[in-house]
Amino acid sequence: MMFMNDNLSLKRTLIMQSFAPLFLILFIKYFDLAIFKLLKMFCINCICSPKETFIKAITHPLFITFLLEIFCLLWVIYSIYGIKKFTVSQRAEFVSEGESLINIEKLSDSGVTFFMTYVLPMAMDDLNTIRGIIVFIILITMLFALMWKTNLYYQNPVLTILGYEVFSFRFETTQLDRYKNKECIGITRGNIEIGYTIKRKKISDNVFLVYENRR
Repeated sequence: MMFMNDNLSLKRTLIMQSFAPLFLILFIKYFDLAIFKLLKMFCINCICSPKETFIKAITHPLFITFLLEIFCLLWVIYSIYGIKKFTVSQRAEFVSEGESLINIEKLSDSGVTFFMTYVLPMAMDDLNTIRGIIVFIILITMLFALMWKTNLYYQNPVLTILGYEVFSFRFETTQLDRYKNKECIGITRGNIEIGYTIKRKKISDNVFLVYENRR
């Protein structure tokens, strides 16, 4: 019997990447040039009277918007880094043991479903108030936990945009006893056909990066 460890870092990156379109939309939605002018004034005034300037800053009407913009920008930057990390991860640690797949079924609408179900409605929320921000954070936290526990992170609109495909499959032959006759989820860029051997890399539970092992 063989075991494979979960790649929890890659799993976390893919989950955060799933929400990148949401935070990009929110960044554009709440973008205000006045924030940058106020930030410049804040930096200048901090030198002379830091305590008074800080109090004025946190009580300013645009302070919540400023925090939201910074949070969204950091999330998008991390997601871009995640895309790079995901690309690099496909160059190493793959296993090729002559395995082949059966019952291959593409889940072509998974990214669209995630976008329409979670991203678009949350992008319409009003985040100009503290109450709105708190509700938004609770929703994001719950969705993150849900995706972590149920492996729904493969429903990733960013992967769809980048040309990756998601499909369900079963191993026809495998050295992994726990996955024999078990439905799994594959993420690939290219075609996967019955009859060809594959190379795989486990992300978590029953989700794998999979490529045809053609030479």
